[in-house]
Amino acid sequence: MKDLEVAYLQFNPAQALALTGFSQELANSGGPQACGVAQKANEYAEALRATLTPDQRTTLQRFTEGHLSALLFSQMHSPDDPLPEYLPCQSELEQDQGTLYLASRNQLLLALARYRAFAFDIDNDGKHVRLVANFKGGGTTQRPDEDRRRPVELSSHSGLRLGAHTEAPYNCSVIAHDGHSPAPSALILAARWNPAQEPTHIIPMAGIIERLGGLHALALTSCSFDFTRSECFVSGQGQAGKAVPILQFDANGGFSLRYNAYRFSLNDHASQAAERALDAFQALLMQAQPLPFVLQADKALLINNCRALHGRDTVMDNRRLLVRLFGYSPFARPLIISDDPLLVRG
Repeated sequence: MKDLEVAYLQFNPAQALALTGFSQELANSGGPQACGVAQKANEYAEALRATLTPDQRTTLQRFTEGHLSALLFSQMHSPDDPLPEYLPCQSELEQDQGTLYLASRNQLLLALARYRAFAFDIDNDGKHVRLVANFKGGGTTQRPDEDRRRPVELSSHSGLRLGAHTEAPYNCSVIAHDGHSPAPSALILAARWNPAQEPTHIIPMAGIIERLGGLHALALTSCSFDFTRSECFVSGQGQAGKAVPILQFDANGGFSLRYNAYRFSLNDHASQAAERALDAFQALLMQAQPLPFVLQADKALLINNCRALHGRDTVMDNRRLLVRLFGYSPFARPLIISDDPLLVRG
């Protein structure tokens, strides 16, 4: 039985062919980081949208309006991209055409859902495209350059297990506040290589919030929680946060959640009600059965960052490489630094 919080959109052969051509054109133009590509992506999305069936349009609209936790795109063409013996270095992969193609396709799929691809100034060196892979160690298999005696950063650039989380920053969710842009509305992932069939896990949160109960949910909206600084932030930028809520009411989708199992804790001045609420919330998360999605190059997973948590187990095969982009919904109001490509203040 499929989870009602997750939807599936399969492209027909003609749509998949058009998507491939459009994505390649965007990649040839430089990909998501290049000026002018966002406008092209919007134009191509409009052309593709005209070919959608009524059911496909309804599915996309549900995600756009904030009523889905995740949307899996499938039946897309897989590029001819042989699996390497070893994962190439990060800088080489970032400039590679195979990466640019999947990043461009991700940007087009975001635009199809009426989302805008963007980057934070404080995160990922201000770049739109994030490569999710074990570049820094911590996986099941030791990297050739890895020193097991050294600590490994807890980020998507390591092979460590990543517990259930939404993406940082955690200061606000939809509207910019106190000099901070909101957290990403969504992220989209595609796998360039995933030889061990390692899943990305999704936990839809609507049912958990309902089971939590009114008083506990209300306590999670209080400014009673702290979070630690993300290792993905640019050196010298970004900071830890204190006295923030985990849960907020949101007219578009009903609620907005910001949480990280390995970064959030109770504030020193939190009430006992907030402490009980956090305990109950974490207990329900422990009981939750994450939904596994095994990504390959013919699929892309669009995750609602306000409505679902995601995570992964320890990386087993160091050649696993996912290509990620962040997206803002039509309702998001960030602090814009530059429009093309879209860069916002974190």
